[in-house]
Amino acid sequence: MRVMLTAVIDGVRKDTFDRLMKNGKLPVMEELSKNAVKIERCISSFPSATVTGHASIATSSMPSKHGIVGQAWFDRERKEYVGYDFELTMPDNWIDAKTNLNDRHLMCDTWYYKAKKIGFRTFSADLIRKDADLKMSFILPGIDRDMAVPEKLFFLRRFSKHISEKKSGFLKKVLLKLMPFHVLQHEIVSGNVLKAVRAGYNFGIFWFMETDAASHIYGPETLEGEHGKPYLYDSFEDAIRDADEEIGKIFNSLKEHRVYFNITTDHGQSRLGSGKEYHVSLSAELTDHGVNAFTRIDPHEYESRVGKKAQAVVAPSGPRMAHIYLLDRNVYDRVYEYLLENRAVEFVFWKHDGRIMISDGKTSCRIENYNFGDEYPKAVERVRGLLENSRSGDFVVTAKKGYEFQISDYRGAHGGLNVEDSTGFAIIYGPDYREESIDEIMITDVLKIAIDKFTE
Repeated sequence: MRVMLTAVIDGVRKDTFDRLMKNGKLPVMEELSKNAVKIERCISSFPSATVTGHASIATSSMPSKHGIVGQAWFDRERKEYVGYDFELTMPDNWIDAKTNLNDRHLMCDTWYYKAKKIGFRTFSADLIRKDADLKMSFILPGIDRDMAVPEKLFFLRRFSKHISEKKSGFLKKVLLKLMPFHVLQHEIVSGNVLKAVRAGYNFGIFWFMETDAASHIYGPETLEGEHGKPYLYDSFEDAIRDADEEIGKIFNSLKEHRVYFNITTDHGQSRLGSGKEYHVSLSAELTDHGVNAFTRIDPHEYESRVGKKAQAVVAPSGPRMAHIYLLDRNVYDRVYEYLLENRAVEFVFWKHDGRIMISDGKTSCRIENYNFGDEYPKAVERVRGLLENSRSGDFVVTAKKGYEFQISDYRGAHGGLNVEDSTGFAIIYGPDYREESIDEIMITDVLKIAIDKFTE
């Protein structure tokens, strides 16, 4: 049986990946590269965030078409804050990530639908599972289950904050030291991939998510520390080497099949600055500037909690990018001026008379007239690929180097247009392929190239 597998390794920055490959730390991917199309620079969609990236890979389209405009966004019609992060106090985010993402939010067909048309039986062990024949879990062994547990936890919403905050409490830090949560996810995913293929499903996309967690916690360029596997990752290197090992297990366990293997990342990652000033809650600061702003919850919840009329919603992604939605147009000028003067904001984007505008705090112009330079790869194309969707905020902002739009104790983050956030890698392997190299593509091109080469 011919099998095509696509592994998405979350949050891998190109320069760190290249360094580890050069030093022989990723032997499985190095070996597969000898029979592969190797993409030197694989550019993420915008925002350079997990859910948007996965949707772009699985549909080969930009957010303007697939509709997943960020890790969080505000549904104007439903007056509902949409989030895809798995947080205890936000159980509806779990439902958004597992069910609503695929049933209501994704606006176009996926590669599962297209692959079935050319004879594949399809499976997903990924966030994106629309149209897949078999839906495997990416966090638990076996087939994906219903959402009974989160539906029983909605009372926890009353404890969720209405500013952007994501800090590790004492209990979470203790649990991370005691339990090998990180290592287990990669093993679970590879086990589910093998189950799916052995059951006759021969086209699948799956997700190694803990590389991104390690990048956030320790920083995107951190190398192996004194503890290492299997007890707890203490660097990004630990996490990606573990993913490399799991890819090797999958490949070696499927020797009886003719396996085609695509390996890519959804986005890169930037190092955050050291100090509290680099972690900025836009919703909290807007409130200080006289705008009733909030994040994470719905407008009616905000109003019932604080007794004030909601005026603006902030939806961060990565979180080095954020959508700002205006519920009260009277605060437009106040919000705009605040964003231009904010120490953390790099670019402000908005629409005017159907045209996309940009300001860097000094210059304001149409986006096609702005000189981004090499530091922001394919920026005009990527910004258009976001703001042309009506789900985008009234303002979209990116963070300056070292900054993020949430209060956290993270050392790495992503979401922006800059090269570190945006640039990863891709390897398109086939047992009969010759080694070749492509300088640069978008992540939307990975499966297009893979399928075209597979069907030649």
